[in-house]
Amino acid sequence: MAVTQEGKAHARKIANDETPERAIAVFQAVMGSLLPRTADNCDAYIFTSYQVIKEWLNMLDLLMGPQGFSRKGILIWEKDGPGMGDLDFPYGMGVEFILAYRKGKREKSSKRRNAVLHYPQIRPDKLIHPHEKPLPLLEDLLKSSTDKHDFVVDPFGGSSSLARACRRVDRSAVTIELDSHNVQLARKAYDEGEGAGFGFD
Repeated sequence: MAVTQEGKAHARKIANDETPERAIAVFQAVMGSLLPRTADNCDAYIFTSYQVIKEWLNMLDLLMGPQGFSRKGILIWEKDGPGMGDLDFPYGMGVEFILAYRKGKREKSSKRRNAVLHYPQIRPDKLIHPHEKPLPLLEDLLKSSTDKHDFVVDPFGGSSSLARACRRVDRSAVTIELDSHNVQLARKAYDEGEGAGFGFD
């Protein structure tokens, strides 16, 4: 929840994310259709926060397991600031958790390393979507879990940052976004930056 004037100026509600229960129900419905169509050897990453990590882990293990996915670890995205939260508590949660699942056994695309990823977050006045991820972070995940020309799906596209990251590392992608406002902002980002040339339907 935004508490500063700057934060409030850039805060927007996200469709179907009003409560953790609603977000989880939508995720289950979408992924229940998508997971059976995934490749035999592939990875899946789900971003979440410490407030709801228990609920997401419980749900994901039940949802992903029958589709052949197993949880391989929890990555930590360390940002360059303390983040939001209780301003009276001495520690800010300047991290997000990335729940990593794998189906099958694919050859390593990169060297094994620590699961703490250090990337600055996008500044509030530059965000297209409240939960937008920086392209270098997404490129890191793509290089670790895919090869050039692989096909990547993002069913919760937001700003379509994953599709832009895919373009930069020579992967193919499809991204889906419900909010038409976000789609229009993503079009503008493509026209002005890394994503120029992508088509939208």
